[in-house]
Amino acid sequence: MTPSNTPTPPYPLVPEPFQRSWLDRHGRWKIPLGCLIALLLLCAFVAILFTVLDVSFRNSAVYQEALARAAGSSEVAARIGQPLRPGRVLQGQINVSGSTGTANMRIPVEGPRGKATIVLDAQKIDGTWVFRTLEVEFKGQPDAVNLLQEAPHPEQ
Repeated sequence: MTPSNTPTPPYPLVPEPFQRSWLDRHGRWKIPLGCLIALLLLCAFVAILFTVLDVSFRNSAVYQEALARAAGSSEVAARIGQPLRPGRVLQGQINVSGSTGTANMRIPVEGPRGKATIVLDAQKIDGTWVFRTLEVEFKGQPDAVNLLQEAPHPEQ
């Protein structure tokens, strides 16, 4: 056989040197990087959990009704102005089981002239939310507006 006709193996006879990864070359970084990844995953989980809770609070009928009553109040509008915007951090709890439930919440709101907090305590009876307490406390002022004593605005 001639040298040009000799079969060549499908792989080199002398293997190339093994290329180690960056993490294999810097072994002391394995534990800090593992801890950082675990911390980032935990933070992502907590952020997703808070987002789901926040969205469920804001989409609840009791939250929407309390915000609508505060926005429709002439006394609230006179003190903090219009439009009324809800704040970022809600406090409280909602427990619903079928057509019954309870809600205790503190909803921060703000307007062009100030800030306030809607305080509510409600009970769901036969699918309808009934407010036991619904008032607006104004930041820096000792008195509050009771939204249950105001006459409801006629539907148009």
